[in-house]
Amino acid sequence: MTYLFLLLIGLQFHCYHLQDIQECRIGDDVMSMIINSNADFAFRLYKEMSSTQGDKNILFSPLGISVAFAILSLGASSETQRQIYRGLAFDLSQIEGNEIHEGFCDLIYKLNLPREGTQVKTGNALFFEKSLEVGRTFLKNVRNFYYTEDFFTDFQDSTRAKQQINDYLTTKTSGKTVNIVKDLSEQTSMVLVNYIFFKGDWKLRFHPKLTYEGDFLSYGNTYVKLSMMKKTSSYGYFHDEDLSCTVVRIPYTDNAEAWFILPDEGKLNDVVSSLEKEDLDNWRGSFEYRDIDLRIPKFSISASTDVTDLLQSLGVTNADLSEITRDHDLRFSQAFHEAVLDLHEDHTLLDQPGAGVFRGAQLLIEFNRPFLIVTLDTSTGTILLMGKILNPNEE
Repeated sequence: MTYLFLLLIGLQFHCYHLQDIQECRIGDDVMSMIINSNADFAFRLYKEMSSTQGDKNILFSPLGISVAFAILSLGASSETQRQIYRGLAFDLSQIEGNEIHEGFCDLIYKLNLPREGTQVKTGNALFFEKSLEVGRTFLKNVRNFYYTEDFFTDFQDSTRAKQQINDYLTTKTSGKTVNIVKDLSEQTSMVLVNYIFFKGDWKLRFHPKLTYEGDFLSYGNTYVKLSMMKKTSSYGYFHDEDLSCTVVRIPYTDNAEAWFILPDEGKLNDVVSSLEKEDLDNWRGSFEYRDIDLRIPKFSISASTDVTDLLQSLGVTNADLSEITRDHDLRFSQAFHEAVLDLHEDHTLLDQPGAGVFRGAQLLIEFNRPFLIVTLDTSTGTILLMGKILNPNEE
């Protein structure tokens, strides 16, 4: 299974490597506040996106978006900075600005640590108009807290810049993203790019020989044909009677897991509108292991969202970035979030598919209608991905 998340603000993209990342040591209480606020922000943003994109697939990395806007807060005026912190669900009576940045610094370091099976990589880059005089304090902070590289370039040739970015992104994502940047203003003065890459191998592997063609009842009661992966094994399972949904906990090989959430028939909108961070905490303590005949779709989708209006709806209305530079009236204009999800078997599995030995009846759970997905890094408790899959065949 492979996920690829991209947050694109403006027009550039760059990979920052692990060997350049140094640890920021903070207390457990600060890290707990960072993780909890990120989770609150994730669900607030999820509901806002669902309300404005009701008939479309939703896929995003809440961590990617929160990191990008935390970086911007370092160059924001005091009022804009407060709006960004509040928009990211931080309680400023409980945590100070420097603790927020130190917390993100430590979180990024921990996520980038090498692992045996699961891979998580994050990166940030800033691109400035070559004539821009950028404040030294801002540059120092984004480098130290967020491991961000900075470049000075010429944005006047917008056509060439757009082509460069799109070609580069297509190459970096192995063709998964094409022509993300549609329009580019010649007045661009600064560009921020953040990306998160996650790749995980199933701990309980799906075998390609068991994949079959099935029907998926997409949003709008239209059936579509797609491949369904099949696995009979013991999984964490919980049916939430109050929320009217079934949750299956599917582990990866190392410090990560995906939670697949199947609303009861006719309850999709109710689940989306009611889902809260506390529900994840409740499920975590309520899972029971059951012998399950599990069927989940095999697919690849992408989702692009302009998050500018979403952030305004969360209270970030005065985008004054005057602390980045004094010689320009630098203001935030547009943010794009691009996410790609590949969901597939482990094609490196060479042995023949076999049947496990189970006691009692197996529970059939088939994700053959719209469902939700949450991917968690279990070493930190961070939500890496949230999605609402209405039609896996949607381009």
